[in-house]
Amino acid sequence: MRWTPEEEEGLVSAAQSGDLSAFDRLAAHYRPGVALIARQIVNSRDAVEDVVQDSFLAAYKALPQLRNPTGFAHWMAAIVRHRSRRFAAGERRAPLPLDTLILVHAPAIGAHLESRHQSSKVRCAVKKLPGELKPIAELYYFDEWSVAAISSFLDLPATTVKWRLNTLRKQLRKTLTPYFEEQEYE
Repeated sequence: MRWTPEEEEGLVSAAQSGDLSAFDRLAAHYRPGVALIARQIVNSRDAVEDVVQDSFLAAYKALPQLRNPTGFAHWMAAIVRHRSRRFAAGERRAPLPLDTLILVHAPAIGAHLESRHQSSKVRCAVKKLPGELKPIAELYYFDEWSVAAISSFLDLPATTVKWRLNTLRKQLRKTLTPYFEEQEYE
């Protein structure tokens, strides 16, 4: 799901006005990226899910304070980094009182969005990529984010994202070529 900047700004503005379905769409779109950031800081799958949910709840609560709707991606990334670091440091917070309200009306926040089925070999190859390449590979190939969206969300120049995409393609090609050649002969 790709939006124009104007469409995303409209969704953020609608969410700021109390439209839970608009926030749900934003959460569904940004969840894979938020989980990637949390996974880089927090080491257990359950902890990542807790951090992701806590981050979206905190974002929803703080949404009226967001002054520039076009900066939602960068703002959301900062929230999840902060929440992840706090969680990793051992500071666990009680759930916010809004959690029940949001999860009832915005089910994508707590849901796992694993609807795309990629080859396990490709997934394994991506997991073996160096840390700076892995999030870009997952967001670009599995979650279908644009270079511009990745650049904004990870706070990297677009040229760096493109360079890393080129590097990871070479590494994946090198890793996966023997596997696909083997499949041709079976």
